[in-house]
Amino acid sequence: MSRILASSLRDMRVLTDKGLRVGRIHDLEVNEDNGEVETLSIKPESQEIAQNLSTNENGKALVPFSSVVAIRDYVVVAEKNLTIQQLKSR
Repeated sequence: MSRILASSLRDMRVLTDKGLRVGRIHDLEVNEDNGEVETLSIKPESQEIAQNLSTNENGKALVPFSSVVAIRDYVVVAEKNLTIQQLKSR
């Protein structure tokens, strides 16, 4: 498994596996106990994206790290997981 520095993820573009632009990474939420990344905090690409995802008090979209399917020049997340997350938050 290759290693990626957290600092290299800041402002990286986030796309779904279907090509939808979600936004850019603003921050990461890490579990203090085990050091695992749990959530990506994302600056939404549009207001529509923000309305369709869970958001924090600052308006950043919250995407579970378990939705990430690839990290290269950009982060790819499973659109299906985002849809399920949206349904659960209602």
